[in-house]
Amino acid sequence: MLLKNALDLSKDIDKQRLDMYDLAKSKGLSDSAVIKMSQQLDRKIIKLQKMMLTHFNSWAGK
Repeated sequence: MLLKNALDLSKDIDKQRLDMYDLAKSKGLSDSAVIKMSQQLDRKIIKLQKMMLTHFNSWAGK
């Protein structure tokens, strides 16, 4: 279950990263929509890192 959730989140991150890149190309890096999308992406990346760390710690017996 954790692996599937992590994989789904990773795919979502990749898609949003590409969407953000396209938006930044058309509107510029300082546009508020680009910044908002970047912040959302940051939160998703942190969530994925926490999921992976939790899994690693449980696997390592910590």
